[in-house]
Amino acid sequence: MTLRKVGRLAIDLLAGALVLSALASLTGVPARLTGHGSDDSAGIQRPFFVQPAGAEPTPVPACEQPTLIGRVALKSVAVRNAPTLEAAVVARFPRINSQGAPQVFDLIDSAEDATGDVWFKAVLPMRPNGTTGYLPTGSVQLFQTSYRIVVDREHLRLTLFKGCSEVEHFRIGLGKESTPTPNGTFYINSLLKPPAAGSVYGNYAYGLSAFSNAITNWKGGGIIGIHGTNDPSSIGNRKSHGCIRLDNKNMSKLVPLLPLGTPVEIK
Repeated sequence: MTLRKVGRLAIDLLAGALVLSALASLTGVPARLTGHGSDDSAGIQRPFFVQPAGAEPTPVPACEQPTLIGRVALKSVAVRNAPTLEAAVVARFPRINSQGAPQVFDLIDSAEDATGDVWFKAVLPMRPNGTTGYLPTGSVQLFQTSYRIVVDREHLRLTLFKGCSEVEHFRIGLGKESTPTPNGTFYINSLLKPPAAGSVYGNYAYGLSAFSNAITNWKGGGIIGIHGTNDPSSIGNRKSHGCIRLDNKNMSKLVPLLPLGTPVEIK
């Protein structure tokens, strides 16, 4: 990467950081909360995987590396299967996704094309789970978070981390045998507040970038979520269609903390 491009990227990142104060207050339509959560973007200069020319990488424990998140900044963005405009389009994503939230991607790497332009490699919220693609750096506004969620399917436990530190853990409910909760590394793609009290989704629901491997004929294609519940007895059991259930009071603890794009590892 040239020094000119590093400088341009740093400027873009700093501009992206300013978006976060706006993200914290966006609410979308009444049933959707699109920008809740905190972030650590105030000091962001460049993606941790993009090093200035001639710089030696600074060793950082994997758990301390913040997650870089890109929010679609255009009317829509075409994501390609290689870092070049000539590559095939994997999918197109609008600025606002089908759940009414700003579309975000977790960015896991970067690459240059033949002209020296930089592309981000993104995890995509689509089937099959784990699909990735490349998008131009100018198509997203950037921010980051040190929060992450780890879901332990064997022990029915969700743990919230900030960096390497465990913040809190909660008992959860998971998918039943016929509709198991999928494993993999995903991220929060939307936040919704059910319009009616006593909903099966409880007080809040996160839509993840994950999809059920057993359900494909539902509206939305079987999106996996983390949500509250109107059935407290389901916590500590496997009764859902694949979603992760939390007690409503514990969902209320997560909502003020986690921005869209927060990683969710299900193992």
